[in-house]
Amino acid sequence: MRQPSLNSFRVRPAGAHDSPEILRLIKELASCENMLDSVKLTVTGKVTVGFAMYYFTYNPWIGKLLYLEDFYVIQAYRGLGIGAEMLKRLSQIAIRSQCNCMHFLVVIWNQASIDYYTRRGALDLSSEEGWHLFRFNREELMDMAKEA
Repeated sequence: MRQPSLNSFRVRPAGAHDSPEILRLIKELASCENMLDSVKLTVTGKVTVGFAMYYFTYNPWIGKLLYLEDFYVIQAYRGLGIGAEMLKRLSQIAIRSQCNCMHFLVVIWNQASIDYYTRRGALDLSSEEGWHLFRFNREELMDMAKEA
């Protein structure tokens, strides 16, 4: 079987019709992160090999930024430049949208992803700037909301 090349793929914006395939990829990503039970929907459809989910937000010290919520390429299609092309498109979107940077999280045990992003020039803020990510779960939010 011939190895596919980047030229045999098309990176494009997703539409509503892509929802079943995006869900499939979200489930695969969740499985890789041992969080499959967190995905609650089920549908079937044709094959898509990767996706990126992002939104814009604002940081008072940085300004507008693109937040990359999820980024995933199926294992069998890694190393073909698909991820690099997706990051290129995301970077173009960020620049066109007047963003100053792109933020994203990587689970601490995913060394392959950490290496991939740092090779491309990403800074690990937990080591570079000493930031820690915190979260208040719903229970804590409810408790704080009740405080006088």
